[in-house]
Amino acid sequence: MLKLFDNNQAENRIKDLREKIERYNYFYYTKNESLVSDVEFDKILKELEKLEEENPHLKKENSPSKNVGAINLKESKFKKVIHKKPMLSLSNSYNIEDVIAFGERVNKNLENRYSNLEYILELKLDGASISIQYENGVLVKGVTRGDGIEGEDVTDNILAIESIPNYLKEKVDLEVRGEIVLPISQFKKLNESRLENGEDIFANPRNAASGTLRQLDANIVKERGLDAYFYFLVDAEKYDMKTHKESLEYLEKLGLKTTGIAEEITCMDVMKNRIDYWEKEKEKLDYETDGLVLKLNDISLWEEVGYTTKSPRWAIAYKFPAKQVTTLLKDITWQVGRTGKVTPVAELEEVELSGSKVKRASLHNIDEIIRKDIRIGDRVFIEKAAEIIPQVVSSVKDLRTGEEKEVIAPKDCPICNHKLEKEEGLVDLKCVNEDCPAIIQGTIEYFVSRDGMNISGFGSKIVEKMLALNYIKNISDIYKLHEHKEELITLDKMGEKSVEKLLLSIEKSKSRPYGKTLYALGIPFVGKFLGNLLSKKSENINNLEKMTKEELLSIDGVGEKVAESVYSFFRNEKSLNIVNKLKKIGINFSIENKKEEESERKVNENLFGKTFLFTGKLLKFKREEIKDLIESLGGVNSSSVNKKLNYLIVGEDAGSKLKKAQELGTVNILTEDEFIQMIK
Repeated sequence: MLKLFDNNQAENRIKDLREKIERYNYFYYTKNESLVSDVEFDKILKELEKLEEENPHLKKENSPSKNVGAINLKESKFKKVIHKKPMLSLSNSYNIEDVIAFGERVNKNLENRYSNLEYILELKLDGASISIQYENGVLVKGVTRGDGIEGEDVTDNILAIESIPNYLKEKVDLEVRGEIVLPISQFKKLNESRLENGEDIFANPRNAASGTLRQLDANIVKERGLDAYFYFLVDAEKYDMKTHKESLEYLEKLGLKTTGIAEEITCMDVMKNRIDYWEKEKEKLDYETDGLVLKLNDISLWEEVGYTTKSPRWAIAYKFPAKQVTTLLKDITWQVGRTGKVTPVAELEEVELSGSKVKRASLHNIDEIIRKDIRIGDRVFIEKAAEIIPQVVSSVKDLRTGEEKEVIAPKDCPICNHKLEKEEGLVDLKCVNEDCPAIIQGTIEYFVSRDGMNISGFGSKIVEKMLALNYIKNISDIYKLHEHKEELITLDKMGEKSVEKLLLSIEKSKSRPYGKTLYALGIPFVGKFLGNLLSKKSENINNLEKMTKEELLSIDGVGEKVAESVYSFFRNEKSLNIVNKLKKIGINFSIENKKEEESERKVNENLFGKTFLFTGKLLKFKREEIKDLIESLGGVNSSSVNKKLNYLIVGEDAGSKLKKAQELGTVNILTEDEFIQMIK
């Protein structure tokens, strides 16, 4: 065995490792504090074990390598399909107390009539949810979860997954729901192949499964070897199923694959043991699982226990703790966004987190840095917020050497050196220089985005390149890029076809709806909804430019900040200059054929002319989707609870709006399900 150290070096290194491990153990078991992540702890422990193996004369019986721990211490390309029954989500819990409380709520809903309710414990797979319909035993449709109400028809791709039977063993009509996953073994092979071919690798099996399921070529789906596990039979009682476990066994009998894990639980006290067991055991599985699901077994009790607007009350998901790792915070850089907001970003020593390499993480703002007492040179814990965005959670103060540096907020813009400002009552620093290159780049990226002018092929790297070459200086210059066609073709990673597609997309964007162009202009506080609202109220941009603050405020849905922002935007010489250039270019800034457009709307008599507002967390709709739906059916969106409001749609954790509506007594209050019935 090759030794990396001579005897003296090995002895010193072993001593250092033992001291570190003993210290980490002390804090972990005695003070309930983690100085390093589990990953890092395991890494140094293995290094110690290896060194002791290579240097047996340096072994000690009381080495922490032998006594681990402290002993005695504690956009879509697919057809949309409405689900026959909504694909509800499960309420999540992150600790055993929540699970125990769930059991108590179920008993309460059942008036404590049962002494030993039985639950089924299953694995919560981390993949892409799917709903599959069979008619007379033949697979006829596969639909993604989508927003729970509407999904994408991916039937061709479902047929390409070998583990999903095209024909059931019985000629029955049914709908079954499950999870599409990419086995970990297949994931590794896929990434190895992509590396060899010079392609970007997938961050994790879940992303790979979801991305593969939405491929337009079913052959790709077949090649990648997706798998599927089913966990729910829709309307199981129709098939004389008495329990959830029976329904799972029935699915297996029909030839549908389940995980085979359906543990019967009658006492919530055993849940802690099962959680501990599966947190370890899940690592042996060939698919990703991010938690456990507990369901009331007796199907006949489900309706009595009931549902929230978001999820069934007879089931709960326990999610395993988010993975955290520790790493070195090497430096902090300050990024400038489209609005001039200056944000601190942690520059980290590269580390693997939840299946991806992380070198940067969010620090939010200077106040947050001060609150958490984070310094340059600290060892820090990082995690992915909602498993997506890496963020710095905390610093490990007990590992400080004294060489760490306090973070000082910049006084000048890191891009243009203009003096930064901080609005009263707000925490964010801002660059107010309209000519700041970072603001210009952000403005252009926002303008060309899908929700704005939808210019495909115009990503951030292309924007950066166009600015560097001085081909564009503002958003109006985008429409002059055809003058540089020959030069663009010669650029790296462009080519004739790419350039032609880009220029075609630019030309096509001129006819974007007026509301979209208003959004794309990036007027502060004017998002998709307000862009659409202002376009309808003004009919064309010339009318909007002339509106006074009072006229803007008279529009239901426009508040003080929005009115001030829109009014100021059209009185800013630079903004007006850009808008006038866009007018000359031929950008659509009006609603044409308004009467014809309104006559073609699918007006719903229950909604026509009525005002709507929603509050709380909506499960079945995204905020912009429900607003668009209301308007498309003849309704009007409101921004506040008042006597003119007809309906308030209430989601989970509704707050002051619900209370005010109840106090008024004139507002009809609807759940999402009631709203869905209303529009049907």
